[in-house]
Amino acid sequence: MEAVSVAPRVLSFPVLNEITKGFSNDMKVGAGSYGNVYKGQHADGKMIAVKVLHYIPGLDDEQFQKEYRNLANLQHENIVRLIGYCHETFGEFIDYKGEKILAQTIKRALCFEYMQNGSLDSYISDESSGHDWSTRYAIIKGICQGLKYLHEELVPPMWHLDLKPGNILLDENMVPKIADFGLSRLFGGEQTHI
Repeated sequence: MEAVSVAPRVLSFPVLNEITKGFSNDMKVGAGSYGNVYKGQHADGKMIAVKVLHYIPGLDDEQFQKEYRNLANLQHENIVRLIGYCHETFGEFIDYKGEKILAQTIKRALCFEYMQNGSLDSYISDESSGHDWSTRYAIIKGICQGLKYLHEELVPPMWHLDLKPGNILLDENMVPKIADFGLSRLFGGEQTHI
């Protein structure tokens, strides 16, 4: 079943700051090479995951745009859905060699549907993790369907390049969703993947 296509919406940094309680450690649910992920809770109780990208000189806008483009059009029940983004620049006075200067601070974040059951790696640490065979089979099948969508149904196809249990997230019904496309690549017809 395909997900309903909804364009990601712009979310302001102050709103993201508020719903993550100031990006507090209590709301932190993960960290990766490109950013930290926080749980955000709107006033109506709706939860989202907010990935705040790290400052990487020279790569910030490039990585942000790449990940946004890779995620914005992915519409499949086994792919984590991008629901919003933030890209804002603030002026801030800082000390520099004993003087106050106005510096630009850029805030970038990608917002995703929140996966209540975390990542698959927390469920494969022992033999059964308390789930029956039909649940485990549904997880395997969902991952395969997500990969089939990326490799065969998407034009041009996309290769994840960092697929691991930590990048498979599980929603409240244990439906698997492939996440973290920071290293993914789009391949046209003239390119091959080794």
